[in-house]
Amino acid sequence: MGGDPVTPSWYDVLGVDETATADEIRAAWQESVAGLDPTDRRFKQRNRAAEVLLDPERRAAHDADLAAQDPDEDDLGGSTDVVDPETPTGASAAPDTAVRVRTRRTAEAGDEGEPGTSRVALAVGLGIVALVLVVATVVALVAGGGSTAPAAADDDGLPDARQVQAARAAAETAIGPVLSYDYRTLDKSRAAATSFMTPAYADEYDKNFAVIEENAPKSQTIVTAQVVSSGIVRTGDDRVDVLVFVNRPTRNVSKDVVSRDQVTVRMLDVDGSWLVDCLVTSPGGTCGD
Repeated sequence: MGGDPVTPSWYDVLGVDETATADEIRAAWQESVAGLDPTDRRFKQRNRAAEVLLDPERRAAHDADLAAQDPDEDDLGGSTDVVDPETPTGASAAPDTAVRVRTRRTAEAGDEGEPGTSRVALAVGLGIVALVLVVATVVALVAGGGSTAPAAADDDGLPDARQVQAARAAAETAIGPVLSYDYRTLDKSRAAATSFMTPAYADEYDKNFAVIEENAPKSQTIVTAQVVSSGIVRTGDDRVDVLVFVNRPTRNVSKDVVSRDQVTVRMLDVDGSWLVDCLVTSPGGTCGD
């Protein structure tokens, strides 16, 4: 056999070239998580990859790290077993999940199961190709290929492709007001946020907002949420769960910071309008059924 298995870079996790545009990365991420459960390790890993590659500063740092660890062509050390990080290794692994290729050796990954300072030249086996085809099929069915033509309603009562895209667009529109506030105009901030919510979630939001009303004037806090990207997590009767990448610049008397969040938001169809019915800001968090 060859050398030790090489852990893919974040580009390899999403199956894109290092020269890929932000739109190409975003599309690859959305395709790769389609149909995966939010608790699936692959779902979290691919979200992490998109989070890094869709942030210009973090992507530049990742590129620099890869370049620093990439030896010259003359240093190629023969063949190496390249293993898909999502596939078990060992005797039980399927024979088509590892592809023997010539690759540039790099340093070991910084974290188990996540690309650190390593990269691969090729990490696609027959099993991975099959997975990509399945994912592409799911995306085509869910997203409708971007077509503006009305999609036929599913027999199982789930939202059709057009409704799913409407829910996703509504989530992207709602996230900014829901996660933003200005200590100088808190009543206005709350009114803007609750206009995008179901009555049930608005009641929950008001309870949390009471804490903001108490503390924000003291710290003179201003939060402005900005949507980076989004993707569909799952659908159900009259509901669509959307994962949204959000940057939240926060300014107060002590410092200015920017938090980068993965927000899961459940959109509920209420009389033809998609409204926020649940929102979870913890990475990998889910709205209960």
